Amino acid sequence: MVSDLKREFGRKVFHMLSLVYLGAFYLLGWPRVGWTLAAWLSIVFVIETARLKAPGIESALAVFFEGMIRETERKHFSGIFHTTAGSLAAMLIARGDPMIVGASIMQLALGDAASALVGKAFGRTKMFGGLKSLEGSLAGFAVGFAAAHACGARPGAALAAALAGSLAELPPSTPLFNDNLWIPVASATALRIVGAR
Repeated sequence: MVSDLKREFGRKVFHMLSLVYLGAFYLLGWPRVGWTLAAWLSIVFVIETARLKAPGIESALAVFFEGMIRETERKHFSGIFHTTAGSLAAMLIARGDPMIVGASIMQLALGDAASALVGKAFGRTKMFGGLKSLEGSLAGFAVGFAAAHACGARPGAALAAALAGSLAELPPSTPLFNDNLWIPVASATALRIVGAR
């Protein structure tokens, strides 16, 4: 339990590097950051493809990122690819609106982390075959709502963004579904539909 929590904490600290994408958005501005992120995504794609094709590269990266790569990611693209793609997609959906970009990336970085850590530490009410907990999902929802509201979204819009992000986090990750991609996409889409302000 403790080692699981420590491993998850390490993953989520690394996961919060997605806030670097938000920082780049504010620093470079839109659309320049979009081109930069697209270039970075291409590099990540090449590295991930090489990792999956060459066992030596996979072994070296597994040692370097020890404890952060899930077993399900050993034979599929890892979270960094999905996080980058999700952040870029959220920016495109937002059409460069800083409020939507901030809310959706913070839902990914902070809301997802809250879901995982609270779920590991305090999750008692299991859902989806024991993979997710109600307590973790509620924590992610609360943090997502606070993040969207802090970014300037009106309460109703922040509620919609947090709900969309939390629903995207619920299904277990598979090779075809990764919440690191869909959380920011869902949040940004909700804010675009209901109107952030």
